[in-house]
Amino acid sequence: MRRHPFKPIIFQHSKSLLIGTLPPETATFYFSNTPKTRLWDILYALDKDENTVPRNKYLIPENEKIKILENLSLSLTDIILDFDRKDMNSVQDSDIIPYSYNNIKSLIADTEITQLLFLYKNAALWFLHSLKGEDPVPINQIRNEIHSPEFLTFNLNNREISCTVLPMPLNRGKKGETMIYKLGIYKERIR
Repeated sequence: MRRHPFKPIIFQHSKSLLIGTLPPETATFYFSNTPKTRLWDILYALDKDENTVPRNKYLIPENEKIKILENLSLSLTDIILDFDRKDMNSVQDSDIIPYSYNNIKSLIADTEITQLLFLYKNAALWFLHSLKGEDPVPINQIRNEIHSPEFLTFNLNNREISCTVLPMPLNRGKKGETMIYKLGIYKERIR
């Protein structure tokens, strides 16, 4: 069994929490393993109020990434905490064997976060499963209960928390989901 390599980045003043699944073994920081993963390109564009999405911002130093998160009132974590992989070189969620989930409610309890933004549908599905209090299971054992991007609202400490699945921050995506389209959706949701 392995533990997630990075601590959650939680700012008390954040309005939103970005939630992924689990980084590949080669990652040095959240979403920093490949130019195909464009989260830092999108967040950089939002921070600089740009209308285009630059490339290769995954290479900027960790402290700059944390500053971007802080500037945008964002916190960041993954849903999987303890795990194994069927293949340690795999980047596929289907190869993740989860043993424990991050307790998202506990992570945000003392913050101003009112929005959970899931970067992948699988992260949202694992989150929904975590709310049931059952033992974690591989993603292929979870029934798809998400039928629209905005899929859940719940109350936590007298705060209404909304849950949304964002377009994947990857070069690839659904037909018509260009990087400019994705930038627009992220801009709408990250307030």
